[in-house]
Amino acid sequence: MVLEQYIQRVEERLQLLVKKLQLLQTENVSLKEEVKIQQQELQKQQLAIQGLEDRLQLRKIADTAQGTTLAEEDVAFKREIRGKINDYIKEIDRCIALLNG
Repeated sequence: MVLEQYIQRVEERLQLLVKKLQLLQTENVSLKEEVKIQQQELQKQQLAIQGLEDRLQLRKIADTAQGTTLAEEDVAFKREIRGKINDYIKEIDRCIALLNG
């Protein structure tokens, strides 16, 4: 009789553990889906930020071309743009050299 009660208690505990495992597995799936959604949202926001930064950069270029930037911004920005233009020219020169050679 004692052995049967012990076995019954073990079975009950095992059933409880199985139920807890199922709940945790369900929660795990739900949390994984939530993480996936959050990662997608983060990626969308990063793309939006990059787009806004690109627009800001273009706006700065336009302002510099029109002469409507602040003096401090203008000097630093012009220096940055000149550096980029020089890099592009060097790259174009390399491409021309490869085409000619």
